[in-house]
Amino acid sequence: MEKRSNIIAYFAEPAQYTLDLIKNVHDKIGVEYRFLKSNSIASKEIHNAIRTKSFSSQIRLLHKDFRNFDIIIFNGFYKRELWFFILLNLFSKNKAQIGLESDTLLNIPKHFFKRFLKKLILSFLFKRDFIYGLPGGFGTHTNLFKYYGMSDDKIVTFPMVIDNSKFQKKEHNSNFTFLFVGRFIELKNINLILQSFLKLPQEKMQFNLVGEGELFDELSARYNKPNILFLGKQYGDDLVNAYKNADCLILASKSDQWGLVVNEAMASGLPVISSKFVGANYDLIENKETGLIFDPEKEDDLTKKMLEMYQDKVQYEQFSNNAYNLMHNYWNYDLYRKQLLSVVEKMKNA
Repeated sequence: MEKRSNIIAYFAEPAQYTLDLIKNVHDKIGVEYRFLKSNSIASKEIHNAIRTKSFSSQIRLLHKDFRNFDIIIFNGFYKRELWFFILLNLFSKNKAQIGLESDTLLNIPKHFFKRFLKKLILSFLFKRDFIYGLPGGFGTHTNLFKYYGMSDDKIVTFPMVIDNSKFQKKEHNSNFTFLFVGRFIELKNINLILQSFLKLPQEKMQFNLVGEGELFDELSARYNKPNILFLGKQYGDDLVNAYKNADCLILASKSDQWGLVVNEAMASGLPVISSKFVGANYDLIENKETGLIFDPEKEDDLTKKMLEMYQDKVQYEQFSNNAYNLMHNYWNYDLYRKQLLSVVEKMKNA
């Protein structure tokens, strides 16, 4: 059967980020899509998904998509559905072009066996003629594909973007308000954030924390103070207002592949103080004058950066305007669409 010149994207789950992306990009240019799982902790919506079907139905559906679509965009490297497509490609004369979309940073395992196995799998995958790398950023996120053997001409960035139109420019608040948004887990380093905050002069300063998780009860009890507010999990307009009523986002993660809260904050005109281990830094903060980067392993570095953000009013206003403009004028769905069409053109000419 002759293939149609069509594109299909496979997503792990219907997270809100993905649903917004589909609405603003895929639907508008005719890209079909499927979900592997039917729900997500990052969204309340339930969708039809491949893995809700019987195994035989899954195989039939995947094979049908392979026959009907020239281009398959897949999120991640290790899902069984992807490897089924790889297997079909290896034994098929009429191959599909496959793009691997990923926000993963390069991380070389310390353990020999894990390091060997990861190199074996990814090197095999990335050196196939029909495979393209679609990293979430233009800088450090490309290193993973390059390290395991993919050539530069096969790498096209698919930027990690959000629906910037959902977020409103911050208001001027009577108290300078720092904000954390995320899961209450050890990896997010919330204890460091609040310890650093309490070293600052407390008059006319506030800290709001949005989210939930295993450390919520412990931290809310330990830091039970009038100017530290634990707001719980927020969705929709409540989340928009949490950004709108704040002045600066703090993200102190010990490791973060990207950090979409950086996008959300900047789309609201909030400067960001970000840990050096956050993946979004290269594209959204470094040399952009939109915020400050700190070293969470360096004593009092976060406190110093928070104090600088609070005291230097001229720099703060510059950061705020730059952050808002970067998101609304550049790092948005137009850029994603441009990159998607670019790689489609490459694949069609392969």
